[in-house]
Amino acid sequence: MIEHNITKPNEREYAFEKLDEAHENVKSNWQIEKEQRIKPSLWWKKVAEAQVTNNNQTTNANTPNNSNTPKLTNLSSNGKAWFIHPVAMIGYFPVKVKLWHEPLEYPQRTYFSSNQLEFYWNGAFGMVRTNADNTKKAHTGLDIFADINTPCYACLDGKIVQYKAEGGYGNVLVIKVKGDDLRASRNEYTLEFTTEDKKEIVQADNFDINREYFYLRYCHLSNKRADLNIGDEIKAGDLIGYTGDTGNAKGFCNPHLHLEIAMNQTGNRTYTSDKEKDRLAFKINPAFFVNLQSIDQDLQKKVKARRLKKKE
Repeated sequence: MIEHNITKPNEREYAFEKLDEAHENVKSNWQIEKEQRIKPSLWWKKVAEAQVTNNNQTTNANTPNNSNTPKLTNLSSNGKAWFIHPVAMIGYFPVKVKLWHEPLEYPQRTYFSSNQLEFYWNGAFGMVRTNADNTKKAHTGLDIFADINTPCYACLDGKIVQYKAEGGYGNVLVIKVKGDDLRASRNEYTLEFTTEDKKEIVQADNFDINREYFYLRYCHLSNKRADLNIGDEIKAGDLIGYTGDTGNAKGFCNPHLHLEIAMNQTGNRTYTSDKEKDRLAFKINPAFFVNLQSIDQDLQKKVKARRLKKKE
């Protein structure tokens, strides 16, 4: 009391009186808390004990049996209840973690070929195209329709290992990804085009699905994301760049992202007498990973019309 300058006897008595009043108030509030909140929470023991008694009674013709009352035979009679946090249960359920993110918001195969024909199989992977002399022509990736400057996303966690112009491929961004992640991302796709004149395939003969790493090749880009650099680590779903029509896709009516999944960063080609088949080397059909959506013909027709008009 002295440290608060309460030195006179009457002042000290007054202060003690107020302190006692505060103490009684706290005790009163505690009783209210106990009655209103804590005591009602102790109902478990009474329920459990009553249930045990009910279960021990023999039901006869003179004893009414309420069939609507559940028999809680597993209640603990000591009034203790066990609670399990939901996080603790996660390990007990087979949760499949989704690793794959689509390269575009709405991935759909191109409907038109570069020569403006309605060849919707033209963007598939395999021997789906025809040369001028009617010989078969290989297509080495999956053409996913995308108007110019459509945002592109990383399909898997990985590392940026390349961004440069590659001839007909145009601007190519390459992501190195783990083999385990790619294998875990395979979908239930079945080949759509199986006739001899348009033969989609699963993978090249020399593609090894058990490799430690693979390379996702994004081709014909207009540009990469400005702040991305070679060596940067990225996560699935990160914006990596924007689609374009660079390389041999320049000015065509069917702008698209040409996506490849390959064993090598570059040089995915063998050199034998079968040059077309050589172009498919070390690659797998991306449709087994990209979850293709229905083709929006109206949208692709509008883009085609606009691009053809621009060329006039």
